[in-house]
Amino acid sequence: MKAVKGVDDLAARLTSANATPLVAPQAAAAPTMSEPVPTPAPAKRERKIASKKEPVDTMQLTIRPTRALNARYVAAAAKRSQLEGRVVTVQEIMLEILEKGGL
Repeated sequence: MKAVKGVDDLAARLTSANATPLVAPQAAAAPTMSEPVPTPAPAKRERKIASKKEPVDTMQLTIRPTRALNARYVAAAAKRSQLEGRVVTVQEIMLEILEKGGL
């Protein structure tokens, strides 16, 4: 078996690196007695006060539609999204249809 070369050199470099501090210590600056500079308060963003919706008492419900039914709802949501210019989710479409159900 061959002897490994450079082991002693590596050990010496690691030992010296261990003794050397990573960051040079900085001399502590003498505290100065000056008046604190007032920092200006950040300007508050003006928010448009939107009419808050009344909280609706809802509950979580999991449904498992067939792939074909889900595809119909996805197509309806995509069509409505294009018409309204905003994202309309499948869940919104389903809820509207359920509310119209007349139970």
